[in-house]
Amino acid sequence: RQPRPGDGSRPTSDPPSLKMPEHTTPQTPHSKNQIKDRPASPPQPEIQIPSGFMASPQERDAKVARTFDFATLVKAFHRSYDAIVVESLQRYYSEELCGLSNGLDRDIKMFEYTIKGGQCFRGVLVCAATLELVGKDQISPERTRQIMSVGWALELLQAAFLVADDIMDESHTRRGKACWHLVDRVHAYNDVFKLEHFAFYILKRFLFGAKLKAVSDVFRSVILKTTFGQGLDLENASIIKALSTANSPIDVKQLRETLSMETYDKIVQHKTSYYTFHLPLAAAMELARGATASSPRSEAKKDDSSLAAANNIDTSHRDNDVRSSSNSSTPTKNKMESTSKRNSEDASAWMERIGLELGRYFQVQDDFLDVYGDPQKTGKIGTDIEQRKLTWLVATAVNKTSEEKHLSQLFSRKADLNPDEHVRNVRDMFKKLDIRGDYYCYEEEVCAKIRSWIDKAKAYKVPTKTIMLILDKIYKSRKKKEASSSSSNNSSAPTDTATAVESK
Repeated sequence: RQPRPGDGSRPTSDPPSLKMPEHTTPQTPHSKNQIKDRPASPPQPEIQIPSGFMASPQERDAKVARTFDFATLVKAFHRSYDAIVVESLQRYYSEELCGLSNGLDRDIKMFEYTIKGGQCFRGVLVCAATLELVGKDQISPERTRQIMSVGWALELLQAAFLVADDIMDESHTRRGKACWHLVDRVHAYNDVFKLEHFAFYILKRFLFGAKLKAVSDVFRSVILKTTFGQGLDLENASIIKALSTANSPIDVKQLRETLSMETYDKIVQHKTSYYTFHLPLAAAMELARGATASSPRSEAKKDDSSLAAANNIDTSHRDNDVRSSSNSSTPTKNKMESTSKRNSEDASAWMERIGLELGRYFQVQDDFLDVYGDPQKTGKIGTDIEQRKLTWLVATAVNKTSEEKHLSQLFSRKADLNPDEHVRNVRDMFKKLDIRGDYYCYEEEVCAKIRSWIDKAKAYKVPTKTIMLILDKIYKSRKKKEASSSSSNNSSAPTDTATAVESK
């Protein structure tokens, strides 16, 4: 599709509603003059994967571990931002929003502020997993752009979730800078919808046929699960607040049932695990499914036939000749297809199982760092205790003690207790119960379990090297961000930026 002519005028001033404090203004490579001078729909530059990034298909199992350069892929992914996200936004304004170009500069800034800042972990995970599954020989510049577009669509979705979560939690900092709703309170609510829906625009622009449908379906399924998980999280926060203000004695039995580890696991699985790990891995599997050296455009024709079959559309007039020539090999072909389908289902099951467990480990670590992390390194000030969230630490504490004095300390039943004193009391209770030691034991056990699952999944087409790398990065993230025991109560404002993996 070509842009409509006559869309060359764009304002050079920010809209009056977007007032960024000087210390929170994002560093953007797009000056106003550069944006104004760009054509409405510039040609798409080639996005190249560095030579030697992946081993050949024949050597993949043996060499991918040492040829996999995650840092190089992160840089390549970030370089593709303009070609995929910015150009898509310009194209959308040019083709769909004629006469509304006043908002383009503002939206470019909003996208960069909310999307950038970390290492875009989820988007890079899509690329890394897909490249491991497909192999370097199948990667053309067009296919690379297609893969990275799915990664950026996921990062747009992540940005929408974070902006919404910060609004609901009344958070102050994200990635070492002010939360977006504090920068632009007027538009922040609407920006959540804008970011989420633009993710699907990018998918539609770069994917075709059955692949577009499959990846979009995975996105929609995960979005729905995440919203229900967020709702369950808010509901349990309300329960904890009610317990904190109730005048009647604590019902220990009811408390254990309400704030159990089982409830926590349901929240984590739906709020975090599905979109953080399952979605990137599932999207990678769909991108790698049926991959050939042909271009995505040529694959679209095959995908259209698959869609027609799925919708019971008669295509016999195109397939009679092929069918008549292959009748003799039908039983063997059916058997091979059945085996391939079964192996694909087994691979999907392993990826979902490992992805959900990785997501739980990641969220448990995030809960831990909210209390015991160094704000200078995590990029945000922990608010889980103040917000009375059902975290892994709270669920573990409730499970470990039946003493009402500990539970009263946890839920601050004194009406005149100020928030700072409540935070200190909860930290003291965690120390008495050695919750920090419990986390270290959990971390050792879950890492061993995930590694054993990865070993078993090697028999199927699962990106095990990528998953092992991610597991290692999560583990090192805790060691990097954790504050020392003597300084874990430090709540000073962060000055550094956040790292790659972040949670809602």
